[in-house]
Amino acid sequence: MSAAAELLLETARRGELHHAILCHGPSAAALREVSVGIAKTLNCLNGTAGDDCSACQRIERRMHPDVHFIEVTGDRKMISVDQIREIVAAATLRPYEGRNKVFIIDPANALSVGGSNSLLKTLEEPASDTTFILLTRSPDLLLPTIRSRCQMIFVGGEVETNDALAASIVAGLTRFSDERDTAALLGIASLVASQEEVSDAVALLGKVLCDAVAGRFPLSIEKAKLLAAADATTAAIRWLTVNADARMMVEQALAELVV
Repeated sequence: MSAAAELLLETARRGELHHAILCHGPSAAALREVSVGIAKTLNCLNGTAGDDCSACQRIERRMHPDVHFIEVTGDRKMISVDQIREIVAAATLRPYEGRNKVFIIDPANALSVGGSNSLLKTLEEPASDTTFILLTRSPDLLLPTIRSRCQMIFVGGEVETNDALAASIVAGLTRFSDERDTAALLGIASLVASQEEVSDAVALLGKVLCDAVAGRFPLSIEKAKLLAAADATTAAIRWLTVNADARMMVEQALAELVV
């Protein structure tokens, strides 16, 4: 766990944590780890930053009645307004058995505009025994009104890497670089869009493009074009949250290498 995460847990242990925090960073796994750590710290029976007590065990298993995980469900791409209304209502109640109610929204950039607006007042004036933890790798995708009501905390960590996918992306980019064969870019788009976690795959594509700009592997492609394509992957991730066609969005991002 990073130094920033450790400091965050110690702040929670002392009871000095802000009522609404926005944790952001490159690793979804690291963000989830720190959010669960905060929930444990706030409700640990032994007053530690999380141990093997029954409360911490149930939080780990997602069975604690005062720790709520709000996530995208089923075939949806967004966290619905109804989900947010449920937690707004729950936030007015006293903790069932713990010291603190914790609501973990993951990923917060999946909040719809309606859901975000429903959450605003509660984020501004929550009950004293309530903590909201919003997780995102892209804080700029959240409404400014949401960000302004949270204390933003950067949580370090490495981007989860699919080495096989990264190698295939590099191979496709190298082929395009050497032969100017646009079919190589179409192949990358098809491969990325076929991944189970498409947003993670698009983020990995953006990282590979940035690595190319940094000279970590040689490509005869202008750095400006590589940066434009990397920027476009961020826009692609944004559109994926509203049901955009993944392959088309990646193709459009990679088209920056051609123009």
